[in-house]
Amino acid sequence: MSVNRWVPRAVVCVLWWLCVPWAQAQGMAPPAIQNMLQHLSAVPAPEVIPAYAPEQKTLLPAAARQADYLLLGEVHDNAAGHALRLHWLQQLGNTGARVLAMEQLDQDRQDALDRAVRIWQASSAPERSVRAVAVAAGFDFKGWKWNLYEPVLNWALDHEWPIAATNLSRQRMGALMQASGEASPEPQQWSDAQRQTLLQEVREGHCNLLPEDQVARMASAQRARDATMAQVLVQWHHDTGLPVVFFAGNGHLRNDLAVPVWLHQLDPQAKVYTLAVLERPRNEATQPEQHYDQALWVEPQARPDPCVALRQRLGHSPPKAP
Repeated sequence: MSVNRWVPRAVVCVLWWLCVPWAQAQGMAPPAIQNMLQHLSAVPAPEVIPAYAPEQKTLLPAAARQADYLLLGEVHDNAAGHALRLHWLQQLGNTGARVLAMEQLDQDRQDALDRAVRIWQASSAPERSVRAVAVAAGFDFKGWKWNLYEPVLNWALDHEWPIAATNLSRQRMGALMQASGEASPEPQQWSDAQRQTLLQEVREGHCNLLPEDQVARMASAQRARDATMAQVLVQWHHDTGLPVVFFAGNGHLRNDLAVPVWLHQLDPQAKVYTLAVLERPRNEATQPEQHYDQALWVEPQARPDPCVALRQRLGHSPPKAP
């Protein structure tokens, strides 16, 4: 499986202290997996929406608007993709309230986030701070581009949507990476092909620079992260009775490998819809859109080769392929 250096790789990259800036820039758009979960075997090929331009008014499909869990993907640093998702959020506002769940907010800061939201809502001062709400929720201003996420939080606050923090904090991810005990639980019906694919995505997402013991720990931590996100979404949906819209990197939306796998396990009767916002690769042999219910292409964002930066951080040459 060759590495296409032009398009961002599948950055599973949960080694936070080495590659948070890189991982958060990529949005995780990995290559194809051949073995799908049993409950997905009858799903038809996804529709690919034409490339987005700012002047276009791209409408959410009916299945997306009717979903209990609507997962909207991103390449984290792509401004056009963020503008498109804000447009979709505004569309959803015309059909009733939802819970806005975000990867960029830490799940263990939910209480602080709730307090900050109440303070924001109690004030009518024009200088009230959306940034203060993000700070309370553990938003990483060094790793994420705040200007791309501020309009989303501001819109949700203005419309009084509940805001859910879903991510594992750096501290919890670090603890998972350092743990030498058993691996995190796997989903039901998790096949060996899926297991090996996740390991390979971790290897390639780190430019084949990491030793195998770290690869295995990263794959385990990534499963734990997706499972936690899904648990948070299900809890909010059941507690509020509202549909949930989840903003996250495209890799967390994969129907075959990530959050949707856990959602189908935790809430099997619910309607789940994944809509990825992808950067079109020059390597036409890759077909990342097959991992989602629907995909839309945006123009790529210019960025340096992440493998060069990671090699400098790690301070060594790539190891031999396993």
